[in-house]
Order: sequence, then C-alpha cells, then structure tokens
Amino acid sequence: MSSFIWDEKYDVGIERFNEEHKKLLEILKDIYTAMENKKDKVALAQILNKLLAYSKQHLAEEEACLKENKYPDFLDHKKQHDVFIEKMTQFCEDFKSDKFSLHFEIAIFLKNWITNHIMVVDKEYTEFLNSKGIH
Repeated sequence: MSSFIWDEKYDVGIERFNEEHKKLLEILKDIYTAMENKKDKVALAQILNKLLAYSKQHLAEEEACLKENKYPDFLDHKKQHDVFIEKMTQFCEDFKSDKFSLHFEIAIFLKNWITNHIMVVDKEYTEFLNSKGIH
C-alpha cells in the first residue's frame, strides 16, 4: 500500500497542510484496506464519511488561510474544492442508498484526485504563502 503513504513529492511547504494531507492519505489507505479485507458496508460507509468530514475540515482551513492572505487564485482554488466536496457527498449518498458498490477503481480515483490536487493545485500556493511567512 505504498501508494497511500506520504512522500516528499506531496510537500506543499506549509507544515500544517502537509500534516492534514498525510491524514487524508491515511484515510484513503483505510478505505482501500477495508475493501481488500471485504469489510461490511457499514464499516466502509463510516470510513467514507470520515474522509468526507475530514476533507471538508481540511479544505475549509486551507481556504481560510488563502482568503486571509489574499491568494490571487483563491476563487479558482475554491471551485476545485467545491467540485470535490460535491462529488464526495454524492458518492457517499449513492453508496449509502445502494446505487453502487464500492470498487477499487473508486478508491484509486479518490487517491488520484487528492494526490494530483496536492501535487499540482496546492503546490501553486506554496511560494505565495511562504513569501507571507507561512511555512
């Protein structure tokens, strides 16, 4: 499960956000492990809800920091967060209502979305926030 482990390539130069990103990867690993171990639907739903709740918390903190520091691409960054939360919310609702089952492809999709967001979109604010003394 090394693909769900923190790697320095995810470092965004802001320790608080790095720690939160590590937690997101841990939750993704929990989803994948639960699926591998064929955990029941209730257990998977709890982990998905944990991912959604933690994602909302993390993204809100990130947005507050960006907004407070007048990050020039704040609105575009927030739009990406909004799309992810909307997709995650729908995903959780569909899973709970038996509209689909959880497949490894979905876990991989979530992992790819989150890691790509960290490595591309989040890294765009590194230099800006570092210049404001935020590390």
